[in-house]
Amino acid sequence: MKKLKKLTALLAALALVFALGSCANSSNSNDNPSKSKPAPTESSLGALTSLKAVEGVDYVYTVEYDGDYLLDDVIESNLKTSNELIAYLNENIPSWKLAKESGTPLTINVTGAGCCSIAASNAGAAGGKIFGRNFDYPNGTAMIIHTMPYKGYESVSTSYPCFVTDQLWWEPTNNIMKDAVSLGLIYAPLDGLNEKGLYISVLQLDDEETNQTDEGKNDVQTTVAIRYILDKAASVAEALEILDGFNMHNVFNTAYHYAIADNTGKSVVVEYINNEMKVTDVKVVTNHYLTDNVAKPLPDETSNSIKRFNAAYNAGEAVNWNMTPEQVRDALSAASASQHHKNNPYNIVSIWSAVFEPSSRKVTYYFREDYTKGFEVTF
Repeated sequence: MKKLKKLTALLAALALVFALGSCANSSNSNDNPSKSKPAPTESSLGALTSLKAVEGVDYVYTVEYDGDYLLDDVIESNLKTSNELIAYLNENIPSWKLAKESGTPLTINVTGAGCCSIAASNAGAAGGKIFGRNFDYPNGTAMIIHTMPYKGYESVSTSYPCFVTDQLWWEPTNNIMKDAVSLGLIYAPLDGLNEKGLYISVLQLDDEETNQTDEGKNDVQTTVAIRYILDKAASVAEALEILDGFNMHNVFNTAYHYAIADNTGKSVVVEYINNEMKVTDVKVVTNHYLTDNVAKPLPDETSNSIKRFNAAYNAGEAVNWNMTPEQVRDALSAASASQHHKNNPYNIVSIWSAVFEPSSRKVTYYFREDYTKGFEVTF
């Protein structure tokens, strides 16, 4: 097991000094304007001292970010491409520029990901609703991100460091300048749950990318929209209102859809067809269109996406969609990459399978299809 070496005492002490001023008002409510606003530099240094390895699992890390990461400014800047986002973050968050100056520039290279999402009622002790998610991709490092934003909702999300580091097996270097590049993952969440019980994940579709151009709307990119929804939306209805107010621009070089659910039981898929947003009530999402549209027919029954969809759907149907966390875990196992990506040349695995329990604000992760050992995160 790789051990993340501790940062030097000097850097830790420096971050502590910066952090003291930002901890005075610790409420994370979206509608509480009294929380003090630590500068991005202060928040970034604190985050880098929190970066650590998950015990007993190789190449899985956690990081916490408490403060401002200029989300509202990013939205108002109407950034349409990943290069524009990279340039903005590097130039406007001083501590993130350290990565640029150290020879490790923030880059975003995103291709499509095959995944699965499921929503049900929680038959376990926590009650309420329960959501599950597989992230299927070429095997590599995973990052769990705990954010406590200024004027936003607290959340836990998951990302894939390769998207901003160009390294499948990225790991911290103990060089605060070089490791600052990992903070770009705040803008590249692939799934998450916030304190209000709002869940969202993104899944690939085999189609052309979306680029909307409606007048009077701010431009946003795929994963930036996920970050904004986790920070700002308390329900599916609010998430849909947010998405409808954006011009969506895809950074995945392909089409995609969002699975969104909340603790009231509302569960939908959001898809973009001919650059028009469509919403459909669903419980399971994989990698084919679910909108009733003759121009986007279902793939063949033998397709990978259909097989994974059926595996997850049948697991929910078998218990009338009242599922314990263990049953959601087992449904994700049945729909995992190794079950359906046989002999694939890209080493695709379910890098993480996550069970989200909004009533207890808990996420249980299973890494690389080892469903015998879970890693719990509460917030």
